[in-house]
Amino acid sequence: MKAIKVFIDEAEQFKMLNLIEKFNGHEDIAATGTGQTDFVVAASGECAMAYVRAVLAGKLDDCTIEIIK
Repeated sequence: MKAIKVFIDEAEQFKMLNLIEKFNGHEDIAATGTGQTDFVVAASGECAMAYVRAVLAGKLDDCTIEIIK
């Protein structure tokens, strides 16, 4: 399992809920909000996490990613 915490700018806060819903639509990914501008994403493996990172890169102008596991 891989897990990351994503921190976004307040200007992009409106994108967070849609991203969480998108990730939770996949059976091998789980996401939840942990604050107003941050959320955690867990994935079953490398491929699922690569997908998460690709989506984040495409949807967010700027974010900070902290590796949890």
